[in-house]
Amino acid sequence: MHMKGHMLQLLAERGPMWDYDIADDVMRVYDVSGDYWFGTVRLTLTDLFSSGLLDEIETAVDPEKSRGEEKLLFKFGLNDFGRTRMRQSGLMGESA
Repeated sequence: MHMKGHMLQLLAERGPMWDYDIADDVMRVYDVSGDYWFGTVRLTLTDLFSSGLLDEIETAVDPEKSRGEEKLLFKFGLNDFGRTRMRQSGLMGESA
């Protein structure tokens, strides 16, 4: 499964999640680490949000969760359009 699809499935299964929690899961599943991959996950989430598949649920600034820096953190949730596109692309069953 490609990372973008994994992130969509993760949000479909668990509901809204913070970007840093999604990044932790993706890096664990794909056995990657470091700032590059953390940034790649956040960039991919921005792409999914810009495409209209995700909704921004909440924002926060928490240096402890953003690797010691004051960065804006986002909580994303999969929306109905995202679920529809997942079904159409085969990432989610028809009944979900």
